Amino acid sequence: MTSLIPADNGFAMWSVLLAGAAFAAWAERTRLGHRLSGVLVAILLAMVLSNVRLIPASSPTYDTVLEYLIPIAIPLLLFDANLRRILRDTGKMLIGFGIGTVGTVIGVLVGSRLIALGPDGPALSGMFASTYIGGGLNFFAVAQATGFESGGQMASSIAADVLMTAVYIIAVMALPSVLWIRRRFTSPIIERADAEIANGGNGQAVIAKKAVSFSIFAVTLALTLAFVISAVGYWLADLMGLEGFGILFISALALVPANVFPKLNQHLTGHEELGMIAIYIFLFVNGARADVWAMVGSALPITLFAVIIVATHMVFTFTVGALVKLDLAELIIASNACVGGSSSAGPIAAARGWRELVTPGILCGSLGNAIGTFIGVGITRAMGG
Repeated sequence: MTSLIPADNGFAMWSVLLAGAAFAAWAERTRLGHRLSGVLVAILLAMVLSNVRLIPASSPTYDTVLEYLIPIAIPLLLFDANLRRILRDTGKMLIGFGIGTVGTVIGVLVGSRLIALGPDGPALSGMFASTYIGGGLNFFAVAQATGFESGGQMASSIAADVLMTAVYIIAVMALPSVLWIRRRFTSPIIERADAEIANGGNGQAVIAKKAVSFSIFAVTLALTLAFVISAVGYWLADLMGLEGFGILFISALALVPANVFPKLNQHLTGHEELGMIAIYIFLFVNGARADVWAMVGSALPITLFAVIIVATHMVFTFTVGALVKLDLAELIIASNACVGGSSSAGPIAAARGWRELVTPGILCGSLGNAIGTFIGVGITRAMGG
């Protein structure tokens, strides 16, 4: 069936993609949209528009997005990932993050044995391993690296990931209220925050945000570096006969500015916002490519797969964390850094008044972004994908 907007009308298609990304970003600021998340809003909106034939399910514009936007988004979102700072400032939380990473990998291995995912199993295993070791950016990077292009499966996978991330964050944040948990963990951090609230304070910390200045020089420099890194990454992969691993070279090269030339980052602003625009457009495209009826059939096993992963991650992380006597608050934020990424860990630590954990939570999430893609692709290849 043809759509109202022709698939080959490039200007009209880009108008829809950008409008969809803008709507998702706006919805994230509303009460309902925040609960759903901008990610899910972008996917659902595109699915509706595509399945009622207002926009096409396939288009040359979509191919352009899939080919270029994720490789560009990865450097833009990793320019601030300074590994030396991460290792220096995270303290004991880094141990908790490492435990959580192992728990995620174990969960993937268990889930892949219990749930039949068919020929897409290796790719899905790598994608879900990576997304629960630092957040959604890794999910899309592994999908790109493994050539996972099933529109319905991709939309189901993203929806399952978003749903389980939201449920998990709610569950793990309720742990301090469970007396059985509090008896088994010591947490001076939680006790201090509770005492502040009892004494009339609001218990909330403040996240210091870098002022964003969209100067032409700064934004253009960030985009130039992103394109150069992507070009060199794919060139190196081709040179070494590793065509399918271009995204890994890009992920590694994206860490160079922050770790080799840290002063360069002082001249980069607006790159995170540009990266998120690319991610929203990418999500919208995947929603548009999804056949709803085909997706429904695959959604249940993928969701069960995600449930097994996060449940295993949770049990393993807090069991081992208790054995090595980590602070409950540190474990909660480290686990959030794994499952939800830095965008979840930092704000949650601030909201609970655990101010000493705000920066470590953000940094652990950044470390997850840096290593998650490599772990995910490694799992996919080890499983024969």
